[in-house]
Amino acid sequence: MFLAFLIDQVQELSCYTFKKLIEKFEQKSRMWNKFASAFEWFVFTSWDQFYYRVQFGKMPPETS
Repeated sequence: MFLAFLIDQVQELSCYTFKKLIEKFEQKSRMWNKFASAFEWFVFTSWDQFYYRVQFGKMPPETS
């Protein structure tokens, strides 16, 4: 649990997208519930892809 809390705090301090998600959902519990459901239904290759999906409701555009 402490490791999960530490990762959460580091993300909140250093990741712009993570901060925007916290603002969007207003409560971390709502955000974490959305995270859990996203992990059940989709395969992600990066955290950026995951955060984009949660924030905008669709997978990010392909870049090559």
